[in-house]
Amino acid sequence: MGEQAGKGSSASSEECGNQDSLLLVKTSGSDSSMYEDGEGQDRDAGQGRPREARDSLKVVELTRHLSRAWVLGVVAAAVALALYGRAVERAARQVGVRDLTEAAASAREAPVAPVVPTDEARTLPVGEAASEADGVLELRVTEGERPASRAQVRLYRRRGRSPETGRVEWRVAAAGATGNDGRLLMPARPGNYLVVARTEGSAPTWLNLIHPLNGNRTPVHLRLGGATSFSGRTVAQGTGKALPKAELTLTPYVNSWEQEARADAPAEERVTVTSDARGHFRVERLAPGLYTVEGRAPGGPFTVEWNIRVPTDEPRVLALPDGAVRARMPQRAPSKELRCGM
Repeated sequence: MGEQAGKGSSASSEECGNQDSLLLVKTSGSDSSMYEDGEGQDRDAGQGRPREARDSLKVVELTRHLSRAWVLGVVAAAVALALYGRAVERAARQVGVRDLTEAAASAREAPVAPVVPTDEARTLPVGEAASEADGVLELRVTEGERPASRAQVRLYRRRGRSPETGRVEWRVAAAGATGNDGRLLMPARPGNYLVVARTEGSAPTWLNLIHPLNGNRTPVHLRLGGATSFSGRTVAQGTGKALPKAELTLTPYVNSWEQEARADAPAEERVTVTSDARGHFRVERLAPGLYTVEGRAPGGPFTVEWNIRVPTDEPRVLALPDGAVRARMPQRAPSKELRCGM
């Protein structure tokens, strides 16, 4: 019995040992599976992290490419604008040089154009315009034997000479253009008038008239004649050197009733020219007759005056004092420095 008890105890101990080993094996298996699951998660996490990194790198590279492309686009646009600006500037310079060349050529070949009176020099209008009830001028303008259609006619009212300046005070009374028949009606009050007519490309013609107090209608006939010119050059008085940019003003004797008086005319009927770089000047479309030529050196405040009848046989040489001369030198007749020939 003792042996059986010993065997039983040993058997039970072996069974306990076997159970312990089974428990150990099961526990070990559980731990190993747990560890295996942890390693798998680590591998999956390891595989996920490189994928996100690769995506981030792709975004960075794409951003860099876009930045480079934007910078290149900006640079290209700036270069294109610079080239376009240079091309425009070059073209403008070429046009400017061509214009200057053409202007120089035309200045050498063509006469100096007369200066149009400025607003300050224009003749003022009368205070109140006349009506047909005040009287009418029946104007007829002819060129040769034919009526001058579309002739420009201007009527000036003479108001006497100013005691301060000694010049006639003029006022514009009316202005208009003739019809195809060369006729024009102009309302005018009684008084002393100067009427001037001209056509494009022709010399002006003028006539002094008196519209009577009781005259309802006064017939006026203006005949356009041939045009002439006046040319020459300006020189420095004493030296005879060419005097460029000298200003010359030609005033016609429009009043045949005052031949001894100084020539006077409205501002629109005076002609002003400037001599070129060699002192040459030329005035076209002048009416034949007597003129007062008033010359002024460039920058000089003093003038010289001559009485000249055009047309002249030859170009004239007009001598003007330079800025050093401090006295006004009026010349009622051509001076010794005024000579024929160039």
